[in-house]
Amino acid sequence: MLETQNRHMPHSTDAEQAILGAMLLDEKVCEDVKLKLQPDDFYHHRHRIIYEAMLTLLEQNKGVDVTTVTAFLQDHKRISEIGGVEYILTIYESVATTAHTDHYIDMVLEKSISRLIINRAQELIEQGYSPETSTQDLIDAAEQKFSDLSRLNQGSDFKEINNVLVDFIKNVEKLSQSTGEVTGLTTGYTALDDITSGLQNNDLIIVAARPAMGKTAFALNVAQNVAKLNNVNVAIFSLEMGADQLVSRLVSAEGRIEAHRLKTGNLEGADWRSLKIATDVLGGLGIYIDDTPGIRVGELRAKCRQLHQQKGLGLVLIDYLQLLSGSKSNGGNRQQEVSEISRMLKEMARELKIPVIALSQLSRQVESREDKRPMMSDLRESGSIEQDADIVTFLYREDYYKKDPETNDNIVEVIFAKHRNGAVGTIKLAFRKEISRFENLAFVPEGASVPDL
Repeated sequence: MLETQNRHMPHSTDAEQAILGAMLLDEKVCEDVKLKLQPDDFYHHRHRIIYEAMLTLLEQNKGVDVTTVTAFLQDHKRISEIGGVEYILTIYESVATTAHTDHYIDMVLEKSISRLIINRAQELIEQGYSPETSTQDLIDAAEQKFSDLSRLNQGSDFKEINNVLVDFIKNVEKLSQSTGEVTGLTTGYTALDDITSGLQNNDLIIVAARPAMGKTAFALNVAQNVAKLNNVNVAIFSLEMGADQLVSRLVSAEGRIEAHRLKTGNLEGADWRSLKIATDVLGGLGIYIDDTPGIRVGELRAKCRQLHQQKGLGLVLIDYLQLLSGSKSNGGNRQQEVSEISRMLKEMARELKIPVIALSQLSRQVESREDKRPMMSDLRESGSIEQDADIVTFLYREDYYKKDPETNDNIVEVIFAKHRNGAVGTIKLAFRKEISRFENLAFVPEGASVPDL
């Protein structure tokens, strides 16, 4: 461990004084400084006191100068804390011009972020010495403590609409040159691509259903098609089944081989040929599988970030959301944990500029209704999931509840209950359960009845 006793935190006394002096010299500077700096960005205690006094005066629509700041500090009995009136005069007299104030602001911000990093690192060091802290807890803590630092350094300045419009026009021109109306990743399902225009970057997509509705098969088909049709890498996090089981489903769907034949090895001549073709196709796709049980969302995000940097990443699939773990800072509150998970998945989609699909379980209350088509309120811990998701879809099979082999039409409704940037409604797909494969049918707008096909 490095010695820190004789080290001083990063700071620039001259830059802090120059900023405060510029504010005293020219009130026009004050608004610019106010937008960019917080009191804690100042290292010296007395500089924070002076700056806080200035901010209060500005909020009260009072002038900021030597006289008003001095009077304010005297009235609040804080003048002695800053070194008296003499120190305010020293700051004022040390500044001849406000021309370089922006440069000084950048210096103070840089030092402030450096101090923040040091403080968070020291907190991690202390946590690491605790015998109760596991390695994974420490990794999760590091992910949380430092995930926002890049955004801090980028700033949050306003963007002029003219600059945004230039980028917008370029994007429209690019889209106009593309064939068809699919602007995102094509899924291989015509109706699904029609309603979504393809899976869009930055989107968090929730696919929810009761058990045995086929949501895993559906999501795997989508992931498989995305990798094949768009030539992008896909990361699949399988928290419920092992990689071998997942691959078996992929092979079954790709080769149209009945799952029970693969499971038992009871393959016929044509099946062996189909198996060879399927494995060749799948082997050439950029599909990466992680079957770590109970993986923490921070670790998942770190793995995706690494894969994105090393090989590129087009889509992430998580099966399923409720099996993810959050950090241990939620005190056992599952509602807060799920909120943290859904928020971090949405942040990951925006950071990596890719769509993220997360499967979700539905509560048992679905079963108590006459119409068992799912609704938003059926999502487990629904509040945060519904809020963070850009798209929420439900899978529903009427024949699942009829349990009548003669009416087993294998039709699955994909219900778009929320679509932040597009239409809601229902599409229908055919589900061949024996080979874990979904196939195309039709789209039904909201308000229309689902026709019999």
